[in-house]
Amino acid sequence: MTHGKNSYGAEFRRFNRFYTTVLGFLNEHAYDGPFSLTETRVLYEIYNTPDCTAKVLQDNLDLDRGYVSRIIKRFEQENMIHKQKSTADSRNHYVYLTKSGEEIFKTLEARANQQIDDILDNLEQTTQTKLIESMQTIESILSQQLQSSRTEITIRDYHLSDDIKTMIEKQRAFFAAAHGWDDTFLEYLRKTFEGDIDKIWIAESGGKFAGCVGLVRIDAATAQLRWFLVEPAFHKRGIGTQLMQNLLEYCRTQNYERVILWTVSSMKEARKLYEKFGFVKTEVLEEKPLWGAHLVEERWDLTF
Repeated sequence: MTHGKNSYGAEFRRFNRFYTTVLGFLNEHAYDGPFSLTETRVLYEIYNTPDCTAKVLQDNLDLDRGYVSRIIKRFEQENMIHKQKSTADSRNHYVYLTKSGEEIFKTLEARANQQIDDILDNLEQTTQTKLIESMQTIESILSQQLQSSRTEITIRDYHLSDDIKTMIEKQRAFFAAAHGWDDTFLEYLRKTFEGDIDKIWIAESGGKFAGCVGLVRIDAATAQLRWFLVEPAFHKRGIGTQLMQNLLEYCRTQNYERVILWTVSSMKEARKLYEKFGFVKTEVLEEKPLWGAHLVEERWDLTF
């Protein structure tokens, strides 16, 4: 075999296909029953994680919020889990296995362990050692690479229905925590997604939400920038700039003549970014009670 980049890549993919087949075989025979592999992984996390929450499951398993919610709902209906409200934050609920849930999990786990034992029992000791050491080598090398990749920021220009749910929740949480806005903002926010959405950009790092921005079509010449947010944990990494660049480049390709946005005077950091990209403040409204605060709304325009 020629040891060039292409041949290495082909061999990598060949092994990946082979191992995917192996995993499929193992999962099919180890978890025969009414639960998918993902549901079994969720059971494992709940059993082994003290004070587990839906958010913990999302992060640990890299699962979509809506998917986790549906699994938890099914487990509740089957009396496999019970919830307990957090005393520190009433919005959070801890998830625990019931006695029935524990029995189901332990049965599945014993079945999976027995299958691995059966495979190893058919191998000589030296072959077992070689197999495990090879697995450890693969894990060590790829873990280092994956850890590096998780720090990278990617931006996609398409969205799914669950992305909108995430955007709404992230904005609600941010503005409630940082500015004390109440639930009337949540009502307003939901209505904004009823507009003519042209495109939404989602920034992610390691599969986790890092920021977003969207564009709503007003008419053939005008679009409105909406839902601009960078998660606090990802501040100072240039995500806001990247999101804005993607949005404005798209506007140019679509021959929009102007982009408008509405903000409030207290958003100092966002205003700096708008000015950096050439937006100009064109309208200021009188201060008024809004979303549980007293705010001054501003309109900013960018003309191409």
